[in-house]
This record gives sequence, structure tokens and C-alpha cells, in this order.
Amino acid sequence: MQKIYLLFLLLIISGGISGQTPFTITESNFPVYENQVFLGPLSTVPSLSPAVDGNWDFSAFTSDETYTNPFIAETDPFYTDEGIDVYVLDFKSLTNTLGYYVYSEFDFNENGVYDRGIYVSEQEYPLTDFTGNANDKIVFPMQTYVYEGGRQTMQFPATYQSSWSSVSRRSVNLNITVSAFGLNNTPFQQVFSFFRTDTVIGWGKMRIHENGVPTIPYDVLMVRSAQFAVDSFYSANGAPAPAPLMAAFGITQGQHTGVTNRYTMFREGYSRPLAIFNYGSNNYTPPANVYFDTQDLNTTGTFQPGQSTFATVLFPNPSTSGDLTLQVVGDAPQFDTYKIYDMEGKIVQKGPAQLENGVLQIRLNDPVINGTYTLQVTGNKKQTLVSEQFVVVR
Repeated sequence: MQKIYLLFLLLIISGGISGQTPFTITESNFPVYENQVFLGPLSTVPSLSPAVDGNWDFSAFTSDETYTNPFIAETDPFYTDEGIDVYVLDFKSLTNTLGYYVYSEFDFNENGVYDRGIYVSEQEYPLTDFTGNANDKIVFPMQTYVYEGGRQTMQFPATYQSSWSSVSRRSVNLNITVSAFGLNNTPFQQVFSFFRTDTVIGWGKMRIHENGVPTIPYDVLMVRSAQFAVDSFYSANGAPAPAPLMAAFGITQGQHTGVTNRYTMFREGYSRPLAIFNYGSNNYTPPANVYFDTQDLNTTGTFQPGQSTFATVLFPNPSTSGDLTLQVVGDAPQFDTYKIYDMEGKIVQKGPAQLENGVLQIRLNDPVINGTYTLQVTGNKKQTLVSEQFVVVR
């Protein structure tokens, strides 16, 4: 039986008992990105040391600053037809002082989360600082792209020692006017390849700061990420951009940009990290800046107002007939989807979670052979609402 307000479990959480096992990130407990608010950036936080069954206490560090990362649900059929769920505004640098804005499009699917597309609005920037001519400029026409594959930011399932990597290639069209080089709205193309590797290198418990007091010790997975982009520039005929023009802007072919080393701490049920330690191009020490989550934090071991109070019972367990019944009692939120996972974290069956008079009936498919499984039910925002283990003996 699962009870949302089960006192015994709350005492365990608030007591910070060690010796637990790492949880697994799955599609069901990693909801689609929503508006993210973080404390920071903080620049005086010590580095984070990887550990197994670690105990990281950063509750003494706080700030008056916050950073908001607003993800927006995608509605444009050009993207939604490709499985894109949300987008966020980003900035791509060409030089230390020149760049452009781009919207990154994210796809959540059964295999993980992917940065799969971009939208670039029409933009124009003067090049006076580089050329001395007020008429010189760089123009980015409006453009949209969806890429096959994409840059993978999370893998499903993921737990301690999981690792994933991706290489994605994308291009952006631009027009340059520079009188000294005889360029008048001349088309060019920036091609950049992203290289990213992620590894779950630790797990344990973490406390952070919340409104003057420490939070409870959250179970977390520690992910180490390393990524960079290789930029190249070409003219409309596919030839490399002229070397003198590149030199005038301080750009080199094949330059590395966006070099980022990072530790990210994830808690179960949230795609928003509990903590982000950014190291830039440093070798994971010291951190250039640190961010801590500010939303849905718990300081007392009691659940916060607004959460639903309900209980569930899954029977028969073990199931000998291939039928399962989930009985829901109390004030339950709206259910959306159910998924059944095997012990390796693979989805073996899924479907709509339609309650009738507080009951969800599931008929197990033939491929669900004898063994131990987990039933997870998610809400309309992909948050995990129910997680019940059961056994099949047929």
C-alpha cells in the first residue's frame, strides 16, 4: 500500500538514514521541463566531491539572487509533429562580444531527453566595433530546424554508473555586410557540432538552503557532464569563409565554444536539478558558479500544502491470471498514463490510466513473463503519482 502522508516514511526521510540504494531516473519520474527558478549564481561555494552513498550538506550557502529558466510548452505543429515538447531561449556566441539568440527545442521520449531543434528569429547586429564602419552588419534571417537524433541531455533509464553520449550537427544561416571585404548582405553559414558525455558518478543525500533553514536530506543522483561545440564557417558555395574575414572577427575555423563541465544533482520525480555546479572549462574544480533549486523544497519532513491525500492498493499480488487492479482511495489528482517496468528499467507495457469509480484495471500482455515488475502511474505533467511493485506468477 502506498500512502502519501505515511508518518513512518516521513520519519525516515527527516532522519537522513544512510545506507540506501540509488534510485533510477525513468520517463515516468522525469517530468517535462517547466519554469525553473534557482538560487544564485553563487560563486563562493566549495567544490562538490563525487561519492557513493555520499552526504552533501550545502544548507549554509544562500544568496539574494535568483535565476529563472523559463521553459515554454511547444504548440507549433512544425515542432510538435516531430515530438518536440518544450523550448527555451538560449544564446549562441560567435565571439566574446558578438552572438545571437536562439530557441532550443526539447523532445521527451521513451529513451530520454534530446535537444533536437532550433528556432532563430530575424536578428540584426552592427559590426562597427569590428570594422569601424557604421553600415557594416550581420543579419540572421528567421529559420527553423529539427535535427535527427539531437543532443541527448538525459537517458532513460539512468542510475549509478549509467553513461550516455551524443554528437549533433546543426547549421545557422547568416548574411554579412562588410564594405572592406566587398560583402553586401552576402550569405554565410555557421555549422557547429555539439559533443556531450554524461555519466552518473555518485549518489547519496543532499541538503540545501531554504528560507533560513536546511532542507531535508534529499536522495540524489550525481551526474557529471562535459560538452563543447566545434564551430566552422562557410560561404554560400560551401567553401570555408575567407581567412582574413575570420581574423577580423577573431574567429578561427574549428574553434571550440560553449565548453562546459558540470555536476548536476537530480532528485527523484523532478527534471529540475536540486543543484548545478558549473565549472566552465575548469577540470571540475573550483566551481565558476553554483545554482540551487528554490521550488517544492521541504524543510520539516512534512508534505507541503496543496498536495493530494490518497492511498493505493494493487492486487492480486502476486498476479497469477495476468489481471491487475489498482484501487485508489482518497483525494487523488488526475491520472494520465501507466507504465510497467521490468527489473532492468525497461518498459514492457504502457497505456492510458483511466480510473472508473476509483479503480484502474490492467490486463497484462503475454510478453510480461513471470518476474518482478513496477507499476508507475503519472499525471498530466508526467509527474509520478503511483509506484507499486508486483510479482507475476502464471
